[in-house]
Amino acid sequence: MITSYDIGAIAFYFILMIGVTFAFRKQITDTSEYFRGGGKMLWWMCGSSAFMSTFSAWTFSGAAGKAYVDGLTVVFIMLFNAAAYLICALVVAHRFRQLRVITPVQAIRQRFGKTSEQVFTWFKIVSALNTGALALIAVSVFMSAVIGVDQNMTIIGTGAVIIFMTFLGGSWAVIASDFLQALLIIAVSIVTFIYAYNESGGFLEVARNFPAESFIMGDGITYTEIFLLWVGAIFLQRVIGVNSLSQSIRFLSAKDSIHARKAAMLAAVLFLFGAVVWFFPPIFAATTFTNLPELYPTLSDANDASYLAVVQNLLPAGMVGLVLAAMFAATMSSLDSQINGCSATIVKNFYVPIMRPDSNETEQLAVSRIVTIVFGIGIILLALFFNQLKGISLFQLMVTSMALVHMPMFVPQLFGIFVRKTPDWAAWATLIFGVVVSIVSSSFINAQWFSDVLGITYSSREMADLGVVIPQLAHGILTVGFFFATGLFYKEPVGVRKQELETFFTNVSTPVVAPEGSSPEDNMQRKYLGIMSMIFGGGVLAMGLLPGVTMTAFLITGGFMLLVGYLLFKSSRLPTTVSTPILETA
Repeated sequence: MITSYDIGAIAFYFILMIGVTFAFRKQITDTSEYFRGGGKMLWWMCGSSAFMSTFSAWTFSGAAGKAYVDGLTVVFIMLFNAAAYLICALVVAHRFRQLRVITPVQAIRQRFGKTSEQVFTWFKIVSALNTGALALIAVSVFMSAVIGVDQNMTIIGTGAVIIFMTFLGGSWAVIASDFLQALLIIAVSIVTFIYAYNESGGFLEVARNFPAESFIMGDGITYTEIFLLWVGAIFLQRVIGVNSLSQSIRFLSAKDSIHARKAAMLAAVLFLFGAVVWFFPPIFAATTFTNLPELYPTLSDANDASYLAVVQNLLPAGMVGLVLAAMFAATMSSLDSQINGCSATIVKNFYVPIMRPDSNETEQLAVSRIVTIVFGIGIILLALFFNQLKGISLFQLMVTSMALVHMPMFVPQLFGIFVRKTPDWAAWATLIFGVVVSIVSSSFINAQWFSDVLGITYSSREMADLGVVIPQLAHGILTVGFFFATGLFYKEPVGVRKQELETFFTNVSTPVVAPEGSSPEDNMQRKYLGIMSMIFGGGVLAMGLLPGVTMTAFLITGGFMLLVGYLLFKSSRLPTTVSTPILETA
């Protein structure tokens, strides 16, 4: 059961996040500041935010549920996230920063023209609604199970808090809070791992006692080839997804090209770290807590609470509240990024070019706040709808949506940066073609079709894995192939379009260079987040002094945050040596 200490920890977290929102609110003077921090943010802010926007409470619920049932299978997702961000750091991140735009769809406008801009604007809205709704459901699993409140009510309440914070603080609050939330998640995950490991007897003991048929593949896999195809499909999905323009917003916020590269590298390191730390506890839970449906009868899929079972049974009072705050942090970082990024797209790529070309920055900023509220409400409503679906695991729903909804959008956004000789219509035509591929590969030439044609009866697990494999590989072969095939119809543009394309490719290849030394904005980021981290860490340490509390867990969590905060604050006292603006023009 949740204790008064846990409630106090949750309340402390919320108060601090609101403080972050108000601290950075005054930085917002125009839409560039509201949507990408004016392109002034340091690498450790952008990198932690890139990590957190990919990481969500789904990792602790849906993905943990998959680990509980199928062991190390789900670890491949973390490893492939790390690989994708490593590729991003080496090849793509600096090019994203060099686009010199406020929203990713503005880059699509430059690269593929006005029609593609509008098509991708509205497809992005649908995609972001879907992703945000799933993230909101993921955190509601924990909130409902711990607090004992109806899951629909937790969806509404959690969504309302996130909308409020995003509305007030824009990208500065989003990315600053992402950094603090990353510190919290890293710290509490280390603590949970340590407690689970000490209780388990070690990796080998857990592997020996794991109840599934295979510790690596899990249950229900007769044909190893299907599992290997699933692994390949997930790798393809993560690499294309992370390195597409849709994911560029955190790198557009970076101070310069070098900071963008460092940010991607930080995200890669954090995902590599998480491959073991985040998934050992639910794998251990499968050997110990075998009665999850009895422990969490209100959940549609009790396996999603496997991580929570470890927390509630092993960690001391008060730490449950911090872990729950970490779950909320994971969802907030994903959801506020979706809301802020989609609001930017609606304002900059629809409202301004279509409805109000003569609008000024004051009007655009006001509209941005209104759109933030409306879009956030849309996510809440869709989450309530998804929550009524029964018989589909949260893990399967997330992975399937990535295969069917997102991949058609990602393909032209990745390859369009590198391949010049494709016509403007290549982007929207590839998107439409990809949607058709998704429909055909999920509804007609799907797992059941292959089962019937080959005369093979697959297990439910294999059918689910094939439901991911078939669309992903179809996109990897057909959708990617279609994009490149459009080059056969390429004609050299003339006039204004030719100049726009020249500007796009010149920008992509021209580094954004910040002057050496610290600017006032650099020291502001270090100072504010240093103070906030020390307050957060100090508060957690103080909780360890409460009566009846085991201090070790709070010492590790609070001490880590306090140390990072002190180092940041100390670095903010260095002399300011740079006051000139960053060179944005190519």
